[in-house]
Amino acid sequence: MRAMLSAMAYDRSAVITVHLAAPPEQVYAALTDAEALQAWYWPASMAPRAFSDPVVGGRFGVEATGAGFAGHYTELDPPRLIVQSWRWQGDHRDSRVTLDLAEADGGTDLTVVHDLVDAATADLYRQGWASCLDRLIAYV
Repeated sequence: MRAMLSAMAYDRSAVITVHLAAPPEQVYAALTDAEALQAWYWPASMAPRAFSDPVVGGRFGVEATGAGFAGHYTELDPPRLIVQSWRWQGDHRDSRVTLDLAEADGGTDLTVVHDLVDAATADLYRQGWASCLDRLIAYV
């Protein structure tokens, strides 16, 4: 019973969809290029540093003083889909991020699903993604 309860604890998702006034190719590049990630992912005041090797199995991450996350690209279908393993510095388990890009209304609808997390973490990630995606909208 304990194993089942443990597995159920990480069955939540943070889901957020935004529309960007840029084509999917431009949005995809902003989501996978290290310089682009560094420019928009976190506020400039945090002095973020990013790295990205956008191939299946390649690593990516964003770091700043006292914070950061990293993972691997597990699936790529340019310019439509990015799936990543994702882990905060100091965390003990990976979560998963799926970025689905769809051409819409002269731009791109981007849906972010951050799953394999517990309910409290899903709420925090939803807020965090909303903040990040506001910067991405301004960037592209």
